[in-house]
Amino acid sequence: MDVSDKDSRSRRNFLKGIAAVGTAAAVPFGLADHAEAAKKKKEIIVYRLQSRGTVSCKACKLHHRFVISLKREIADKHRAHPGCNCPIVEQKLSRRAFRLLFAAEALRLGFVDLRKV
Repeated sequence: MDVSDKDSRSRRNFLKGIAAVGTAAAVPFGLADHAEAAKKKKEIIVYRLQSRGTVSCKACKLHHRFVISLKREIADKHRAHPGCNCPIVEQKLSRRAFRLLFAAEALRLGFVDLRKV
């Protein structure tokens, strides 16, 4: 009985060692893949004026639907009218959508009007 008990302990230790080595070898590769996927799918934050779920006039509803800004300050400058107090919200755009919407002129101005794209 002593021999089989000794064999089972050594087998168990051997299997534990293999499992630990396999896990240690797999972790860096999994993290690297996850990091690359995060880089590729990184989204860009843009700002819009929100009229949904708020009390807003018709001018705000029409204007806010079509304007996307790079910065909160630029969105604040391009409101529908001087008395507009609609909230400014963040929105995420994919890199591809950002490149398509913000061409050279829109990037220089800091906002894009979707009616003119």
